[in-house]
Amino acid sequence: MMTKSASSKGFGDFFLALPWHWHLTLAVAGYLILHALAAREIPLPGQSPEETALYAHRLVWKTAASIFQYLLPAAFSLAGILSFRRAEKRRQKNK
Repeated sequence: MMTKSASSKGFGDFFLALPWHWHLTLAVAGYLILHALAAREIPLPGQSPEETALYAHRLVWKTAASIFQYLLPAAFSLAGILSFRRAEKRRQKNK
């Protein structure tokens, strides 16, 4: 089993190192894109199995977009808050 060394940085450290306004921009962009996908009308399928499979495929993506249009911006906003607090602590430490 691998252990992390003190100098290794993970994805979380990289993600929190981004400026807080990037997180808020990603939150707004993520919401707008996923909302556009979730709001699309899905035409009802015909009688063929291919059309039914395509309908099910589109319905799964629409459901995922409906759920993640709220979860993704919330996660980015939380990361923005944590990034802002981290930057504020660094500013106070440098004073």
